Amino acid sequence: MPTSVKVRPHRAPPASRSETYSDVVVVGAGIVGLTNALQLAKRGLDVTLVDNVASRKDSYKVGESFLVFTSAFLRTVGELDRFISEESFIKLGVWFTVGAEHRAEFSGTTEWAVNADPHPPHYLFDHAPDKKWFRCMFLDMQIARPDAEAAMRDAVRRHPNIRFLDDVFVESIALSETDAPHRLTLAGTRDEPPLEAGWIMDCSGRNRLLARQLDHRAERRERDDEFQTSAAWGQFSHVDDAKFGEQWSALLASGQRTPRDLYTVHLWGVGYWIWVIRLSQNRISVGVTFDLRRTPAEGTLREQFWALIGRHPVLDGIIGEETLLEFQAYRQVQHWTDRFVSAKRYAMAGDAGSIIDAYYSQGIALALVSSWHIANVMERQVKTGEADHDYIDRINEATRQDWAMMRNMVREKYTPAIEDSRFFLLSHILDMAIFWCMGRTRAKLTHWLVRTEGYSDRQTPELERLRRNVERRLFYSRSPYWLGLSPERVQRLQRYLQRKIAERARWRQEHGIVPPPLKSVLSVTAPLPRIWRLPFARNGKVLDISARDLVQPAAQRADGTATWFDHLPIPINTKLDWVIRLRPLGLLASFAFGYVYDALDTTRRKIATRSSPKAAGTSSPLTSDLPNRAGGSHA
Repeated sequence: MPTSVKVRPHRAPPASRSETYSDVVVVGAGIVGLTNALQLAKRGLDVTLVDNVASRKDSYKVGESFLVFTSAFLRTVGELDRFISEESFIKLGVWFTVGAEHRAEFSGTTEWAVNADPHPPHYLFDHAPDKKWFRCMFLDMQIARPDAEAAMRDAVRRHPNIRFLDDVFVESIALSETDAPHRLTLAGTRDEPPLEAGWIMDCSGRNRLLARQLDHRAERRERDDEFQTSAAWGQFSHVDDAKFGEQWSALLASGQRTPRDLYTVHLWGVGYWIWVIRLSQNRISVGVTFDLRRTPAEGTLREQFWALIGRHPVLDGIIGEETLLEFQAYRQVQHWTDRFVSAKRYAMAGDAGSIIDAYYSQGIALALVSSWHIANVMERQVKTGEADHDYIDRINEATRQDWAMMRNMVREKYTPAIEDSRFFLLSHILDMAIFWCMGRTRAKLTHWLVRTEGYSDRQTPELERLRRNVERRLFYSRSPYWLGLSPERVQRLQRYLQRKIAERARWRQEHGIVPPPLKSVLSVTAPLPRIWRLPFARNGKVLDISARDLVQPAAQRADGTATWFDHLPIPINTKLDWVIRLRPLGLLASFAFGYVYDALDTTRRKIATRSSPKAAGTSSPLTSDLPNRAGGSHA
């Protein structure tokens, strides 16, 4: 059981409270700050939100592609359910490709995709007993940030518990060393008196007000390698369906075709990746992230952006300087903090704390997860005077390791190993297993969010118990599937596994061994790649190991494809629940099989190389991925 330390509540009685006092001052009114302000206000706290947005023009920003989990917070706490459903661009999932460099089409490349398309009309949506829970849990969208933030600012201004100072900024913060209120000095277009705050929530983005002031910039002490990335991106207009030719259409194992451009597309090359995100109003976001040790060209970040775009003919005619709406760039993307919440009554979320990479769109997702935990701490401390030190320690430890796991996911992908199809597959399977190991916990939190809309006073005893359970498990590094391993051990194990498959991939590259291209498309109801086919790959041919749908009714399947399992009289929602429960174990087993096969096959080749260099690429009955550059990821 967590231990609680009793302290004198700093909340002043209503009769004596200063007009400048708030339970929480949120610094920064971006999407993370807006969500935090609404979330804390719905917990019954008095909130002041501070940011000089009145004199700032809207920015298209980065992060238009959100995870479904992000949308769960925004649809409920952020009050954007209608906006997301009606004014955003439908996202079919995520699509990852390597080998498209210098090609005018995707054929012959290695591809890993996750289809998330139960958008109505769809049999899963039709059978869902709670439509809003289903929307929050499964319906993925691309959100235009300026429009979403404008809608959230309206919600903030309507809420009686929030005071929004939208034309000033925080000039300095004086943290109290006792239980007296903190003090914030303001500056801007009007003369505002200093604010007093029980808590300070720093959502100031890359300004990192508290991290800089309190020396929580852990990357300055902890970076143990030279891995740092730059990012540059633009938003473009006049992009409609006609811009995407037949080469953007992908043939699935089911015989159906799907347009890649309706996914969040990731195009990988050695040392960089490109994102392609279609948006509403015929806009598109295209960006590049590259390893600073492998700059693509001389010149400015804008010139380096176009140098990488120019390597991909599949983007020809889609974007250009003449349709550019806005361009932004960061010379150094990565940073992280050693503290997310403190018993000294301050916290930080979003880029004010940590950011690693736009890959997997994890920035806002992790920011909102940590914000939910921090809101629990703040609410209880304000209302009861009890600071839950165990919970605070758990948040800081597990969230630090979660961000380290994000870095582990991308670090090896920026190396030449990315062009090895087997590494590309196994690395992404491991990533997806980590994400989906939090699937059941995420489903529980989504249930809590939908039932309460973020208002803690709407909790039933059942929802209170559910919330306590989620508080312990809502971290990638604390999944119950890790069997009690500490978050740091989980992170170190993940880093080791990624490093080993990358080392084997680079050894194959050094010895001219090129595994055949691979293709795998998963979905909500088809989560397990047919990894057992991997040893039977044939030289130069794309091996499709896409998963089979485990939920689709037999009557909706193509003639002759239904099995006995599909005909069983099991309700659709029961099958879906089984899939959510079992897919983490299935993906972990898939990775384990692929990892062992990869190790054995590479060891066999190393032995063959030592005995006879010419024999390194000879095939066995189960392996025929001979050295053949034509079968690799380059044209």
